[in-house]
This record gives sequence, structure tokens and C-alpha cells, in this order.
Amino acid sequence: MAARIDLLIRQQATTPELLQVFVVAAGRQEAFVVPRPEDLERLQQVWRTRFLRHHDPAFAWPEGAAVVRSYSEQLLQGLQHWLQQPAWQPLQEILRELPAAPLTLRLDGVAEALKALPWEALALQRPIWRLDGEGALLHSAAVRARKPRILLLVGSETGLDLDGAIERLVQQQRSGRIRLTLLRGSGFTPAALRTALAETAGWDAVLYLGHSSSGPRGGLLHLGDGSQLDGQALEADWALAARQGLQLLLFNSCSGLQLAHHAARAGIDWAVCFLEPVPAAAAAVAFAQLLESLEAGSDLLAAIAHTRQQLAAREGFEGCSLLLAAVASPTASPLQLPLRRRRQLLLRLARSTRRQAIAAVAFTGLAFACELTPSNPVNTYLLNRRLELQRSWRELTRQPGPQPSAAHPPIPVLLLDPATTFPALGLAPQPDHTSRLALAAVLQRTPPGQVPVVGLDVLFDQDRPGTSELAAVLRAQPRRRVVGGELGPFTDPGQQKSSSDWLRQSPLAAAGLQVADLAVGTAAGNGLLKPVPLLTQYAITGANFAGALAASPVPMLPADRVIDWSINWADQIRLVEPVDLPTLQAPLLLVGTSGRLANGAADLFAAPATVQNALLQGDKPLWQGNAREMPGVLLQAVLIQSLNRSHWLTPLSLSLCTLAAAGLGVLLAAGLEQRQHRLIAVVLIAATICPLAFSLAVQQLWLLPLLLPQLALGATTFSRRD
Repeated sequence: MAARIDLLIRQQATTPELLQVFVVAAGRQEAFVVPRPEDLERLQQVWRTRFLRHHDPAFAWPEGAAVVRSYSEQLLQGLQHWLQQPAWQPLQEILRELPAAPLTLRLDGVAEALKALPWEALALQRPIWRLDGEGALLHSAAVRARKPRILLLVGSETGLDLDGAIERLVQQQRSGRIRLTLLRGSGFTPAALRTALAETAGWDAVLYLGHSSSGPRGGLLHLGDGSQLDGQALEADWALAARQGLQLLLFNSCSGLQLAHHAARAGIDWAVCFLEPVPAAAAAVAFAQLLESLEAGSDLLAAIAHTRQQLAAREGFEGCSLLLAAVASPTASPLQLPLRRRRQLLLRLARSTRRQAIAAVAFTGLAFACELTPSNPVNTYLLNRRLELQRSWRELTRQPGPQPSAAHPPIPVLLLDPATTFPALGLAPQPDHTSRLALAAVLQRTPPGQVPVVGLDVLFDQDRPGTSELAAVLRAQPRRRVVGGELGPFTDPGQQKSSSDWLRQSPLAAAGLQVADLAVGTAAGNGLLKPVPLLTQYAITGANFAGALAASPVPMLPADRVIDWSINWADQIRLVEPVDLPTLQAPLLLVGTSGRLANGAADLFAAPATVQNALLQGDKPLWQGNAREMPGVLLQAVLIQSLNRSHWLTPLSLSLCTLAAAGLGVLLAAGLEQRQHRLIAVVLIAATICPLAFSLAVQQLWLLPLLLPQLALGATTFSRRD
């Protein structure tokens, strides 16, 4: 609680005509005596009589409304005049020095009329409430981050219509703002009340509607079954509820001040009550206004002040605004029941757990590590499975992807196979390199006017037999553009500069052979089979073999992009044989090996399942070799078509997506208290996000990560236990 002014008024035993006053404020303590206001006490008794005669229909000659208003003003003015007497000067000085400090009041051993004075209605421009209890005995707790658990007690309803007030709370429960438990009628017994108050889940507020009265043992609560419980008997039950976190007890009934004091002594932070018997209509309006203010986000004291103003402004409720009071324990904190969903969400967000933070950091860190090393085996495996699912989604939704067209015809590819192609060319294969005589024969058989560009997916790293013959053919076809390959730093990190120097200074280059890097966007593998690029580690530009042969004027396939192996690239490639060359008409011809020379693998890539399925003609592989292997020239054809169509997948940041999913999990755990509701929400999100992710990949070419974000979502959602 912020700095406040504590006022204690105590009856002197030896001099009944005097009252002892103690004032404690920030840095100040004052003690003095004031005369007992006997005239004010008599005025309070007269006001009470007039008030009851006006509002109680049992009186045959009720007082008029003007009389009650007049006496109410006199009573309030009399209390203010008493506090302005010179004897009260220490308090007056402190009130001036601390204009924003609330005023709390204790009345010890004084007359009941003095206790019943409308202290809370004083025009001191500050909150005023009463205190009771000892701080050392309290069990005050902060508002818990959950929907408020409210216990509604409906006592004796004789002559009362409480259905409207009850329905208002029931509506709040239906809208998901509160959790309401109702004890009413014959079900509201002393045993049922004690059982409810002892629940370990605890209550945030207990609201009592019905009849109550004053009595020698701390007031009487009239239960729904016709029995009664006094304040002293209830104090132990209130204390147990306070230990479970109960902070507010609202007596929407007559003469509840004694009951409120016992509640505060039991350790309940706040008890709201009426000082005297109150008309049922006024009690109903007060209850509705209090709830409305609390629903709007007001704290309890502001809600009480607003309710007091509403009662004062309404006709028919004369004097009722002087009756509403609050009793608090000495260490009570300002109370704001989170009856609004937004307030509940903010409170629960503020109470997010350390487990959630650890889970979010762990999964986000794992995602960041995966982004730092995107070619790690786990990433590669998950990406391969993702593309497989993407392919299934395409089949399910009948979205096969780009199809051949006049603007983008299939690329003809000639595979130099030792068993078939070389005999058709009338040549013998070489055991350790691609025969340059065979390349020359291919160029000779292919009319330059019909095929203006030829890509030779062959490494020209040194002088070989047939170099001069190939150079002669190149010179004889000056209008044809021919591109050959070299090893760049991304193709073979161990390659020597001399291997490229020979080519650039060779007769082939002099005859017009253009040189391009055979790199395919990934690092070279150490095994016999190279890894097929799923995620490009390096950009593919015009300096690369695929970029040099692409139709785009400025070819660029950026790094950190995913080749879309979910579509069937076999439709974009057409295998040709030597017999087809004389009649072939195409803007580009690719020539490469079948991946093997006589001595073993030369240009083969390991083809995971996704890649195998992307090179099928019907249910058969595009080429006649091992389905788990892929010749480099076919891969180059796929890259060229990707560049021609600007078709590749752009992965969204795994770290950011994982962090966002973890944050969503924190929000879900804050917004949904029940774990089964969280489970339903997570399942629904997964069921929604997966089709959305596949649709984004198909339509927008954005690759939204799924596994790690969903694991992060589940971890942060379910690591919160409350």
C-alpha cells in the first residue's frame, strides 16, 4: 500500500467525555485528545430514525424524502464541522501536507453511533476506508493470474428479488470472465459454506446477497436454509479462505459492518458492507454499479466512490450514499479484480513462468544454431521430409506446379553413356575422362541454326586427346554459343588454380568456348556421390554453368533458397539420343555424362526420395540409371529451369518463426487456463498452420518452417502448470 494517513480514535476509559486520537503518516506521529461529539452522535441517531422511517414500508407515516435529504446533509456537515475544530489541528495539517495520501480509520471502544457516522463520505478528496485486524496475523496475497474464482452466496431472500444480480454474474461466467460457484436456497447451509471456503483452489471474491443483521457476536448472516451464523463463528472459516487467497468479501445486505470487521480480522484484505439496514432496491443498484465499475477496470475504492455518487444522484435512495463502507486489513493492497478478459490476459502474461522462458530460449537457440549450419544432417533430413509432404500436398490439391510452355519449353539433354551413346556416335569411351571427340561429334551433328546454344557439362581441366578436333569444330561454328565447365572454389575447395588457368589459355577458349563454374550452390561432398542441393549455401549467378545458360539476362538464384523438388522437373527435361540431333530444334542443348566413366562415378549426385520423385516420367525414372543417383547434367537442367522461371522457395527465418511460435504459446497459456483447452488450441493451430504453410509454398513460394516452431509452441504452452 502507498503512503497513507492512519487515524485511530479511542475512547478514554477514565474520561468518557474525551477521545484519544493518534495519527501516523509519512515521517510524522501525532497524539492528542478531542471532545466526544455527543451532539453528533445524537444527530446520527435522529438521522437513522428518519432514514428507516422513510425507507421502511412498515411505518404507517413515513418521513418525506426532503426530510431525509436534509438530515443526511446535516449529519455529513456535522461530521466535517467536528473535524475542523481546533482540537483536530494536527490532523488538519497532515491532510494539507499530504493531499494525495488516503485516510484510514480505526475506531476502538467508541459508541456505536460514532462508528456508524459516514466517515467514507467526507469531502477530503482522497479515498477513505476503515481498518481492522493485526498485520502479523494476515495472509494477504496478490491478485492471482487467472479468471477470478467467485463464490456467490445467496442467503435469505424473503422480500428480495435477487434474480437480476445473480443473472449478471451468470452472464459473466458464460462470457468466460469469471468462474462462478453458487450456493442458494436449501443448498446454502453452514456445512456447505465451510466446505466451499476450505477449497484449496481458493477464491478471489466471496459475494453475499440476502439478509444480514447486527448482533452481539459480530453480526448475523442469514443463510439460504434458514439457519444463521454470526461473525465470531465465521471468523475461523474466513481465516482459512484468506490463507487460500481470498481478498474480497462483499456483503450486499443490511448492517454488515460487524461482519466486515470480523472478515478483516481474519485476514481478508477487503470487506465491503452497508452500515445500516438498506432498501433492497438501493442494495441492488449498489451491487450492479460496483460490478460495472470493476468490470470496467476500476479498483475497488474507485468503484465504491463511483457507486456512492450514483446512489446520491438517484431519487428514492435518499441517505443511502452515506451507508456504503469498506473495511480492510492493515496490509491490504489496492484491489482490482480482473473481470475483463484483457485484464486477465495481462495479469497472466505478467505471471508467465520461468519454464516457459527456458523453453522459448532453448528452442529459439536451437533454431538459430540450425540457421548457422543449414547443411547439417538434421536440417537436410527435415527439409527432405518437408518437400515430400509438399509434393503430397500438390498431388492432393492438384497443383502440379509450372508446366512446359512455348516460352519455357523442356530442355533437351543428351547423356553420354558408355554403353549406348558412344556406339551410336561411332566412338569408344575413355576410361578416365569424357571423350572430346564425342563432344565434337555431338556439335557436328547438331545444326547451329536449330540449336544456337550448347552447354557441355564437362570438366575441361587439362589437355586431353581430341582437344584440337573439338577446337576445330568450335571455330567452324562461330555463331553458336558453347559453354564448358571448370571447377570453382565452391565446386572443389581443393582444386588448384592451374586447372582453370589451362582452360582459359587453351585452344578451346581461343576457339570460342565460354567458361563457367560447375558449382550448384552447395559445398562439395567428400564421398563418391555429391549432395543434391536442397538449400543453396551459395548464390548461383551468371558465373555459374546454370546461370550462364539461363534465359534471364541477369540470372540470380540467391543463397539460402530451397530448390523446389516438390514439383516434377521431368516435365521440364527431354532426353534425346544421337539420332535426334540432326533434326533437333531448341534454344538450348545440354550435353553431359550419365555420371559414370569406365573407372567409376564421375558426376553423380545422391538423390533423396524427394529428388527421385521429382524426376519421374509416370512411375519410372527419367533416366535409366540408378534411381538413387542423379547425373550432374540433369541437376544443371533443373537449376536452369528454376532460373528461367524464377521458381524457388524462400525459407522464412527459422529463428523468428520459432520465437513467434514460442510467444504464441505463452499467449495461449495465459489466455487458456485449462490444459485441455490449450491442447485443443494447439491441435487447431497445427491443423490450420500446416495447410497454410503448404499453400504459401505453392502459391507464394515462401517456405514456412513447421517442426521446430510447433515444438516450441507446445513446449511453452504446456510448461505452464497453472
